[in-house]
Amino acid sequence: MNIEKSLIYFRMHIYTRDNMVKIAFIGVGKIGQTIAYSVIFDGLASEAILYDIVPELPEKFEHELRHAIATRGLSTEVIGTNSLDDVTNADIILIMAGKPRKPGMSRRDLFIDNAKIQIDLAKQLPPKNPGALYIMVANPVDMMASVFMRFSKQFTISTGDAVETMRLRSYIAKKLKVPANKVTGYVAGEHGEDAVVLWSTVKVNGKPFEEVAKGLTKEEVENYVKSIPGEIIRVMGGTTWGPATIIKDIVRSVVFNEGRVMSIATPRTYQGEIIHISVPIVVGAEIGPSLEGVLPESDRQRLNKSVEDFYRVYKENLDHLLQTVKQ
Repeated sequence: MNIEKSLIYFRMHIYTRDNMVKIAFIGVGKIGQTIAYSVIFDGLASEAILYDIVPELPEKFEHELRHAIATRGLSTEVIGTNSLDDVTNADIILIMAGKPRKPGMSRRDLFIDNAKIQIDLAKQLPPKNPGALYIMVANPVDMMASVFMRFSKQFTISTGDAVETMRLRSYIAKKLKVPANKVTGYVAGEHGEDAVVLWSTVKVNGKPFEEVAKGLTKEEVENYVKSIPGEIIRVMGGTTWGPATIIKDIVRSVVFNEGRVMSIATPRTYQGEIIHISVPIVVGAEIGPSLEGVLPESDRQRLNKSVEDFYRVYKENLDHLLQTVKQ
């Protein structure tokens, strides 16, 4: 598997389409609908394919979007379908298909059921979508990206800690009473409870967090970043608008080659396996370079520990999955 070759082909593919980008949304439940709406109404897709296994859902969602598109005067062509055969020649494929996280569940609890879905998609999507960039959204998102890439042999990224990064910035901004755009900083590692705040990158109005904290502790910030998704799920049934807007920004940075630094999970080899771990990285028509090499030793040690923990759990789940698939 030549990851670099896949990336180069993807880069050329987007450029030759002159930003006339065809985007497929695999799974249009609650989060899938929100992502599709955000992407389409930001003007990022010339064509959009909405796929789901639920009968009539993609078709009726297509009608909803067409009604909204008409009032906005967009030219995006939309098709809703229950057949993967209709997902062809897409430039970018976002994968939301999978069971959602329910109150009290961890993202890792979803591994086996959602991994089987990814294996099936990994077999069916690549032959009809040469050169596509795959963006994994289904949870546990980093592990699902690794499973999909293992079975598809296609370049895959995970939305990773882009959401945690914005939760970090928004909370600090709220507590210190400053505009959110005055806060910078990144979260890395595995998406979810084991995410790592890269404190060396956190600044408020250009000053290190420690100089402006005003009683706000790192522990309080980290607890918020890791606990707020569960609280939103408990009350609202799921996290949608925050993640959808942030995921849209990932797509936008690719389509318009914006070169934004975002904390997404990209593939790396560890112990002979392809795994996905988030680090701040340039996201555009090509993915990279990463900022990992310029992080101080303290942040890199915590990130390396996150990689070790991720791999241990992933390998246990993967071995169990492979036994299940063989049966």
